[in-house]
Amino acid sequence: MISFYILIFLEWTGFLTGLFFLRKGDRDAALIVAFLACVVIAETSVYFARIFMHPDIIVRFTNIWYNCMLPVQCVCLLLFFYRKTRLGYWKHAIKGFISIVLFITLLQFFAGDPYQFNTFNYTLEAIFISACSLHYLFELMNSEEIEEVTRDPFMYVSIGLLLFYLGTLPYNITKFYLFGTYRGLFYIYYYLFFAFNYFLYGIITFGFLWAKKK
Repeated sequence: MISFYILIFLEWTGFLTGLFFLRKGDRDAALIVAFLACVVIAETSVYFARIFMHPDIIVRFTNIWYNCMLPVQCVCLLLFFYRKTRLGYWKHAIKGFISIVLFITLLQFFAGDPYQFNTFNYTLEAIFISACSLHYLFELMNSEEIEEVTRDPFMYVSIGLLLFYLGTLPYNITKFYLFGTYRGLFYIYYYLFFAFNYFLYGIITFGFLWAKKK
C-alpha cells in the first residue's frame, strides 16, 4: 500500500502543478492537465473503492472503471499530439487512432464483457501514445526551435509517456498470467510498474516547474 500511496501523491502533485501553471487560453497544456485530472479521478476513486466496497465486487468495479477511464485518458493525450503536430498525414493518423480506441471501447460495452479488463484496447492505446510521443520528439528535434527544446515542458511529458507506456505494456498484457503461473516474476514487474509510474508523474512535474523557471 505504501507504493500506492506514493503513486497517488505523485499523481496529485503533477496535476496540481500543471493546474497552477496553466495559463488562460493554453489549450495544449489544458489537455495535459485534463489527462492528469482523469488520472487522479480514476486512481483516487479506486483507492476509496478498495476501502468501502466489498472484496467480492471490487475487481469487477475496477475493471469496468478502468475500461471507461483509460480511453478517456488516451483521447486527451491523442488530442494533445493532434494539436502539436504540423504534419497533415500525422493529423489524419491520430484521427484514426482516436476512432479505433473509441470503437473498441464501445464494442466491448455493447457486445463484450465490460467487467473484464480490455487488454487489447489498452495495448493499442499504449502503442498509439508511444508512437505519438516518439513522433513529437522527432518533430521537436527537427524544428527551428531546437535551441529552446529544454524550455518545452511537453518534451518532458513526451519522454515520460514514451518510457512509461513502453515499459509497462509487457506487465499489463501478462500480469494475470504471471500472477497465476510465475508469482516471483510477477512481483518484479509489479514494482517496476510503480517505478515507471513514479518516473512519469515526476518528470511531468519537473517539466512544468523547469519551464516556468526558464
